[in-house]
Amino acid sequence: MSPTLFLIAKLSRVEPDVARRAMSTARAQDAVDAPRPAEFSRGSGAMVYALALFVTRRPLHFWLGLSGLVAFPIYILARIVTNLLEWGVHTYGQ
Repeated sequence: MSPTLFLIAKLSRVEPDVARRAMSTARAQDAVDAPRPAEFSRGSGAMVYALALFVTRRPLHFWLGLSGLVAFPIYILARIVTNLLEWGVHTYGQ
């Protein structure tokens, strides 16, 4: 399974087969305003189909956003560690 399908399935909480069907349906659409299939119109099906459309139409935005979700907690953790080190050096000397 590709990482994209794995992420779509996990984010929308569906089975990988449903994510695979949604991706193939989204890739097969020629018109931007084409109607969505009935199975993807409500609930988690709508979420998986929306993610599949987003990934097929704007893959760079998807991957940059996902990398931002990973990078932001790392940035916050680095800020906390540097502040703690500064505080320790200021309080206890060199």
